[in-house]
Amino acid sequence: MKIQTPWIWLVVVLTICLTALFYVSQKPQVAVYSQYVKSLCDYQFADASLMRSMERVRSGYEVDSAVVLAQMMTLREVALSFDAGIQKLEQAGFSAPPASSVSHFKSSVLAKVSCSQRYLSERSAWINELENVYRLMEMNASEMDLSLLRKLDSARAGYDVLTEGLVLPESINKRVVSLLEKNRDLHNAWNQFDNEKTLSASDELLHFFQMENVKEISLSAKVPLAFYFLSLVLLLATFFFIFKSKQ
Repeated sequence: MKIQTPWIWLVVVLTICLTALFYVSQKPQVAVYSQYVKSLCDYQFADASLMRSMERVRSGYEVDSAVVLAQMMTLREVALSFDAGIQKLEQAGFSAPPASSVSHFKSSVLAKVSCSQRYLSERSAWINELENVYRLMEMNASEMDLSLLRKLDSARAGYDVLTEGLVLPESINKRVVSLLEKNRDLHNAWNQFDNEKTLSASDELLHFFQMENVKEISLSAKVPLAFYFLSLVLLLATFFFIFKSKQ
């Protein structure tokens, strides 16, 4: 008895399907997406660490400028490497987040780093000038008003302090007014990077990779079942093929 052509094609199709399943199972999507999830989580941790350091910069207590600058450079490198990594991801055929989201994340991080660098430099100089004013006040303690000291302490904490209503000794009048005006500028500069922009941008990307990771894990769980099923069908088809060929 001759073997009918459809049976041969069945074996061929099953073999191709099994080969395709094996290829899909070997693609490292889960590992790649998990790596990006980890990178974004590490970024958010680094961002939070930087903001804690910037709080110390703001008050001028226990500040190591070298450490703070290193934290800023870490965020900058993450943003640049992430952008380059997404381009390679697309070239490799993996799913990638929208280009607008990646661009927004990169620009937000770079803007934050730039503002933070300027703030670090200017706030450090401001703190030094404040210390000089404190020393002058100690030298003229009899002329000082406690309300002035409270205002300067509030300014050191980062609050915007008004200069109206202050009665200042002539010896420090100009310096205090200049100090408080500069503090207002620094207060506005602080608000430019102390916000949720970079966190929101990173959360959007993190959500994308987490969802892709879930999809790939779900697909990976189904591949073995499909592989076993097709293997069984191929085995039965092969036995049937051999059985028919002997008749």
